[in-house]
Amino acid sequence: MVAFHSSALDGVAGNPALPTPLLLRLLAFDNGGHGPPRHALQRAGLLEPAVAVILAHPAPGARIHFATSTGAEPSQRARLADDPSPKVRAALAYGPDVYDPRTKVAPLPDAVCARLLDDPVPSVRAALLDSPHLTPSFAASLATHHDPAARLSAVRAWEVLPPGEQSALFADPDPEVRRAAALWECQRDARVTAALLRDPKSATEALRRGLLVRTDAERFVAERTHLAALAENRSLPADLVERLAVDPDEAIRLAVSLRPEMDERRRRAIDFTIGDFDRGDGVRWVRDGLADSEVLRRPRSPPTRCSSAPPPGAPICRPTCCTGSPAPRTPWWMSSWAGGTPTPRGRS
Repeated sequence: MVAFHSSALDGVAGNPALPTPLLLRLLAFDNGGHGPPRHALQRAGLLEPAVAVILAHPAPGARIHFATSTGAEPSQRARLADDPSPKVRAALAYGPDVYDPRTKVAPLPDAVCARLLDDPVPSVRAALLDSPHLTPSFAASLATHHDPAARLSAVRAWEVLPPGEQSALFADPDPEVRRAAALWECQRDARVTAALLRDPKSATEALRRGLLVRTDAERFVAERTHLAALAENRSLPADLVERLAVDPDEAIRLAVSLRPEMDERRRRAIDFTIGDFDRGDGVRWVRDGLADSEVLRRPRSPPTRCSSAPPPGAPICRPTCCTGSPAPRTPWWMSSWAGGTPTPRGRS
């Protein structure tokens, strides 16, 4: 086998009926230092002989693909915790890149994460703390860690932290840890929200997720400040939601249309357009699996053909093709993960 055949090998690697002897041969393929096809490395249900070949593969890229596989068992990936390459250990620490937020990733065991947190290479520790796949128990264990970056990661386990550790993070000496803690606490405490609204760095996110008193909500509507974020706020009074639903700014109307309490009738009544590359990053309730699965399967409105009545079999118009299409063909929820690759969790 040579690199010239790499495209054919990609197809073979994706074949679920690939015999084990051929799979083992494929996994040992060097490919000029690039390693075997990614589909072979990230197959689900790999048996021990195949895993052993991958772990011993001389190309770090092969081991990196395995470290970030959604098909591998956590106990299999965890065997890379002692890999000689820091890049492989960092890939293991961060985990799989998941582009579809509905995909669930089995996390590494807490004991393995603890070893990676003590890794001598800073990039490995940073990758672990940025990982979206940590268990709540491990994240909570970081609340008293000496490293501010670790305590910052602990905030994501806010709901399971004891009250004493929540209070400690809320008063942490590091300003970023205090800010992150406040952004969690503001969801149930309007006083914390009010304090965050006075901080220009935190105001937008506080408006998006914080518990609001009516006077603050009315003030931001009147000032027309951060209205797209405000339109996502769950505690926004219903009459202000209705005002924003007819706002002149289309981005604000789109944000209102993505609120979870909207049924399809109310959503259709809001005038907005979804372009080919639009993203609805605020649809967190869809990403969290709280949406009606049946609603997600059907388009926002039936496909509409051109007003000039083309013959049967003619292609369906895109919404921008002609005035005969009153609504986009794309289901409204598609904007929540359409296009682009999500960036790793930041520390801001």
